[in-house]
Amino acid sequence: MSKKTFGARPRTMIALAIAAILTGTGAQAATIEGPGLTHPGTITYDAAGIPTVTGATDEDAAWLMGYAHARTRFFQMDTLRRGASGTVAELVGSAGLAQDIQVRTLGLRRAAWETWAKSTPQLRAQLKSYAEGVNAWLATNPLPIEYGALELTSADPWTPIDSVVIGKLLAYQLSFDLDTDYTVRLGAYQQAGAAAGFDGNLLFFGDTHRSAPPDARASIPEFVPGGGSAGSANPKAGAPTAATLDPSLLELSQQYRDAVIDNPIIAPHMKRREDRAGSNWWVVSGEHTASGRPILSNDPHLSLSTPMLFQEGHIVSNDPRYPAPMNAVGSIAPGTPWPLLGCVTEFCWGLTTNSLDVTDTYQEQFVLNSYGLPTHTVHNGVREPVLWVFQSYFVNQLGDGVADNVVRNNSIGYTNGGITIIVPRRNNGPVVQITGDKGLSIQYSGWGATHELEAFRKINRATNLAEFRAGVMDFDVGSQNFAYADKLGNIAYFVSAEMPIREDLQAGTVNGAPPFIVRNGTGGNEWMRPVNRYPGQHLPYEILSPEEMPYTINPARGYIANANNDPIGTTFDNNPLNQLRPDGGILYYAPGHSSYRMGRVDREMQKLVARGDITVQDMMKLQANVQQLDAELVLPHVLNAAGNVDACGYGSDAGLSEALGRLAAWDYSTPTGIQQGFDAGDNPAGLAPPSDGEISRSVAATIWAVTRGQLIRNTIDHTLGKVGLANYLPSASDAYVGLKFQLDAFGPLGGKGASGLDFFTKVPAELGAAASSVRRDCVLLGSVRGALDLLASESFAPAFGGSTDQNDYRWGRLHRITFKHTLGPALSIPGTAGYPFQDLAEGLPGIARQGGFDVVDASSHNARADSVNGFTFGSGPVRRFIGEMTDTPTLLQIAPGGQDGNPGGMGYISQLPLWLVNAYKPMVIDPAVSETSAVARLEFTPK
Repeated sequence: MSKKTFGARPRTMIALAIAAILTGTGAQAATIEGPGLTHPGTITYDAAGIPTVTGATDEDAAWLMGYAHARTRFFQMDTLRRGASGTVAELVGSAGLAQDIQVRTLGLRRAAWETWAKSTPQLRAQLKSYAEGVNAWLATNPLPIEYGALELTSADPWTPIDSVVIGKLLAYQLSFDLDTDYTVRLGAYQQAGAAAGFDGNLLFFGDTHRSAPPDARASIPEFVPGGGSAGSANPKAGAPTAATLDPSLLELSQQYRDAVIDNPIIAPHMKRREDRAGSNWWVVSGEHTASGRPILSNDPHLSLSTPMLFQEGHIVSNDPRYPAPMNAVGSIAPGTPWPLLGCVTEFCWGLTTNSLDVTDTYQEQFVLNSYGLPTHTVHNGVREPVLWVFQSYFVNQLGDGVADNVVRNNSIGYTNGGITIIVPRRNNGPVVQITGDKGLSIQYSGWGATHELEAFRKINRATNLAEFRAGVMDFDVGSQNFAYADKLGNIAYFVSAEMPIREDLQAGTVNGAPPFIVRNGTGGNEWMRPVNRYPGQHLPYEILSPEEMPYTINPARGYIANANNDPIGTTFDNNPLNQLRPDGGILYYAPGHSSYRMGRVDREMQKLVARGDITVQDMMKLQANVQQLDAELVLPHVLNAAGNVDACGYGSDAGLSEALGRLAAWDYSTPTGIQQGFDAGDNPAGLAPPSDGEISRSVAATIWAVTRGQLIRNTIDHTLGKVGLANYLPSASDAYVGLKFQLDAFGPLGGKGASGLDFFTKVPAELGAAASSVRRDCVLLGSVRGALDLLASESFAPAFGGSTDQNDYRWGRLHRITFKHTLGPALSIPGTAGYPFQDLAEGLPGIARQGGFDVVDASSHNARADSVNGFTFGSGPVRRFIGEMTDTPTLLQIAPGGQDGNPGGMGYISQLPLWLVNAYKPMVIDPAVSETSAVARLEFTPK
């Protein structure tokens, strides 16, 4: 296949398609009557399909954005609100019923109603106007084509609660943590240790589920929580620990884990480091830039589905009630009215997720009625009544040929989802699993009224740093790391959200198990009732003070960076529970963070700051960085093992010797190495053949990626399997953190973990008595040999045809992406809808692209991967943004897909060709430029 084609399509066809995408097509001007509008308004579109809404008031601007979103994204909006509300089966039929029951039990829509009841008048008015705009489009236009496939001819009107619940869903995806998976594994380790004579707690907390990151880089290492001596180490040393877990608790945890393992909304929240949202941002002050003005870079990482989550939009509101117009541009989640990431006239902001632990799962003791339903929980020996919420479920009868045949399902039993049990003391949290008179409840800071949408309403209306920070204070849940840069030269960082104080931690101890393990709900580790009240606080519990939440303004070193890492280093000693609050009690944020992306970003930023004269082009290059820091830090252990190649029996293995040579010469980058692959800097309309250097680096990337999985399997997995824990392996990311620690600490530990288990025993029997360093090296060398055997095996034949020629092992044959649609392959990219992208080859679905495990240009895969399709990825930057805060700002942005979420036109993939090669397009904030660049206009008048 030539690199001058997408799939099998001729280059000329692709070039014409891309030209059509980038130039857009005009539309005739129209005047539309708008029920609910108070003044005339406009929506204009530029050649890239970016809407600019111009309204006379903030409410009118929200109305216009609602109309614009419905016009191009209504099916996506409908699926978002239904996914959050537990009504997916009303669209897709019985296949969505189990998901609905589980999501409805959690109760995001209940929480949305609570939020709506306590929202500000300004927010309520704008969400009402937004809904009216959506419904004005619905009333006068046919539904998107997806509804025909679902045998539906109508859709429910939009309501303000739908916008609130989408906000709740986005915050939930960024902050909710299920403790059941960790609990099941900890309990299994404790039981295995008791039987085999090792310490199961130390195996879990010290060896395989470490809180300490594999690379320790803090965003603001100088920050002292609360000032004074706060944040000093507690005399208690070592990893956390836990009392022996109750077997009934383990049974409940296992049951719930198994029940939600396939739920796309809940299952990702069982893994703290894996399959979760991430992001990068860095901001550098003008003292280090060529322009003398700050530069902010941000790329949030979420699921790369189609249509993409965000849509770029520009809002101009000339509301006379405010001293200045609203002029905001950025990435908007359809279903909500304003940018969640973007810029206003005076500043820009970006976000990454902070892993603040705001979720606790509890084992409850119930009092049951004669039907086996809980009527009370027992807390400190006192009965406390629960609440019952009766649920009704409706299911679309797909396949019967009858349109709009959505009927009620009457077969859901009371204890199987027909009734949701609410525990008031858990912030009105739900009971998610019941067995007999015991069950699991979940307390989460998002179950009550929260104000994330109000926060963004204020941010988009802000004009300076103080007003921006005031808006951030309303961001109650879904903890984010907010980056800020303005035209005045300020840069800043604020951690948002409200962190509940646990009563046992405030007393200076851990009662039973840490907060990231299921806790005893009968008393002793509750969230404290409020003693203090802080500005913007809405959670009805005691929380960390604003001065204990990490932040910095204009730091001395002149830059700030965050990539989901520990911002101040409380986990660097492997114990997130041994820091002190200023006035007593344990300071606790979260048990674990990402680190490799931040490690690369921080290293590169230090080089750039030392050089000075940083430019936008430098930031573009950093966003496209695909050098694997894990390889830079772990590979030397493997290369050093070559000294024992003879002792391990590999002295005559020419293939192993060649592979080690390739790895030794590698710069850790991950190009595709194939003509069909997309790499940074390529011309997407005419992909050039790879250079010899790209091929060489690509082959090394392939060998290392497969070796990484073999290393994990031959150390952590093998050792746990020997003690009966093969069914309780840590996630791949957790296991890899544990392996790196064992390699780094091999000198003092000799390969034995804190538990006493030896992690380097997968060697031939004759080497069992060899020195521990020899056995370690044999395991490392054997992992490289195992990787080569896999690459030449029949299972990898779709990619490499059984070849033993290492030059054939091009990374792009394995590292691929598919942008998946809710309704399946027909509307996915690549798919069967005829877009100019096709699967790489038979048995190799997806588009070949640069990147790899935990690189800055996020494109990660499972670290244990050992199959031909195991290195594909499905999450990454849903937006790449760079903003230089000059008087006329330089704003660049690109997104992985299209502005138009309606399949069929080129607008569906309008930005994808540029995204695939790390190119950008301008993001326009000047209303005059938006006006002059309009290629289509819709005029609206009040009805």
